[in-house]
Amino acid sequence: MPRHYSQLYRELRAVDPGDYHRIIRMYEEREQAIGRLDVLENFELTVRYVDALFETGAYREHQLMVDLVIHASIRHDIRYVPGREEEIFEYQLFRKAASAFRIGEYATAEHVLRELIRMRPAHPVYYRILRTTLFRQRTGMLQFGRAACILCMLLTALIVTFNLLLVSNFYPSFAPLMTWFAIGVFLLGMLTLFGAYGYGYYLTHREATQFRAAQINKRRK
Repeated sequence: MPRHYSQLYRELRAVDPGDYHRIIRMYEEREQAIGRLDVLENFELTVRYVDALFETGAYREHQLMVDLVIHASIRHDIRYVPGREEEIFEYQLFRKAASAFRIGEYATAEHVLRELIRMRPAHPVYYRILRTTLFRQRTGMLQFGRAACILCMLLTALIVTFNLLLVSNFYPSFAPLMTWFAIGVFLLGMLTLFGAYGYGYYLTHREATQFRAAQINKRRK
């Protein structure tokens, strides 16, 4: 038997899927009425609203609403919505990680991405974003590299100024040595910066790779 759809559902479903701002506005204006619809209609309209929040960059609002969709998909065993090919639970879980990453909530993004890799360990996108998320959390190491580089740049400028104003005028024989000293300090700063970033990348690459490999091995057992 063909299913009967409510007037409110038909009206909101008629909105262009790409008109995200209108979808958001209409959903928020009629949120209470939408909440009284049956489970499937409410779920589908909420999915459209949550996706519109993500597409418009309202990531904090998206974080508040996406959990409702994820939990509802589990509670009511809804795997797909009309007009969408992707499995709704996994897709919304991935978007939760993506929006958390974009607002700097890296711990949340890491947790969700690990769950996604447990589900699909061979998925390359989940692995790459987990690696990037882990790298962003190496704040101490990266800040040390940047701070050391800035300090060396300031020392280089100081040495060059000292060489031009004092050494070159009164001790010209030491001027080449001071020039090489300034170059050495500059290179030390750059080496510290690239070293900190390189080592941080190595650690996060290793951690992400080992985690994914462990999940793949579990699947094979």
